[in-house]
Amino acid sequence: MKVSDPLLAAWQKTLHRRGDAAAILDENGATLRTFQGVEKRADELIENLAGFEPGGVVAVQIGNHPDWPSIFLACRRRKLVVVPLDQSISAQDRATALETCRASGLIENGRANGSNQEAAQGITLLHQPVVRWGDHPPSLLKLTSGTTAAPRAVRFRSEQLIADCIQIATPWAFPRKI
Repeated sequence: MKVSDPLLAAWQKTLHRRGDAAAILDENGATLRTFQGVEKRADELIENLAGFEPGGVVAVQIGNHPDWPSIFLACRRRKLVVVPLDQSISAQDRATALETCRASGLIENGRANGSNQEAAQGITLLHQPVVRWGDHPPSLLKLTSGTTAAPRAVRFRSEQLIADCIQIATPWAFPRKI
């Protein structure tokens, strides 16, 4: 099956090559998810996003939870734009971020029965009108810090995210001699 999103196409190649390999490790180096595990979880999560229109912005505030890659993949498959939010921001800053990005939804960690144990991610619909992105919709929005002015949303398309990954990974794969 041909995938039109370059990021999803790259994921399929990676999944084919590395399926059973460790994809996400815990702080002690134990495998939390294999690439197949990330894919399986993305498939489980995709139905939870059925209430969003393509082009809708979904804020994700779950920190380093191992579901992050699966949520991102599920959102991309639904043609949703992801904006990551830091877990430490204040309620006021979060409200500003959601408004700035015109988020139509928020995914955040829940708590099971008031305990410290993380429950499945909670999804809140925010009923914002979907942004009409034109011919080049972004895959991800990154908020500026807002230290010198109001925070702004910077758009990234899949091609740009892949280019960033290559730029970051290339020195590791081909280290320069100093």
